[in-house]
Amino acid sequence: MVIDWDIVSSAATAIASLATALGVCFGAWQIKVGKDQAQATFEDGLDQQYRVLSMELPVSVLIGEPVEESDRSRVRELIYNYLDLANEQVYLRAEGRIAKHTWVSWSDGILLHLSKPAFKEVYLEIKDKCDFTYLNHLVDNDLDVDPRKWKL
Repeated sequence: MVIDWDIVSSAATAIASLATALGVCFGAWQIKVGKDQAQATFEDGLDQQYRVLSMELPVSVLIGEPVEESDRSRVRELIYNYLDLANEQVYLRAEGRIAKHTWVSWSDGILLHLSKPAFKEVYLEIKDKCDFTYLNHLVDNDLDVDPRKWKL
């Protein structure tokens, strides 16, 4: 039996090229998975900040009932902190650091909260006094336009 080394060499080169291509694809896939995991961790951290704030707010405020006079100062501060977090969320979406599916959920939540009397009252009080540029722009656009498409 005569071995044609040209054929063996060509086959080995083809196999090596295929293995290299598969390795590159696997590496690219690992990078994407790592990026997606980092994104999810980042977004989860912001979700956790929201959960901490919302657990401090009285349920009555979260369901749109009036604020008890004895809670007014504390609730006002918590809502201010929520608005600050919401402004940061809008900014991060505008910068492309928040995924589209996450943004849809967050923007629905922001709209829902701002429709509640206590949130609306605090927002209107501080709107012109604080630098919540991104939140203000979102509200001024009725939350219709994805901040990622803004030209600020």
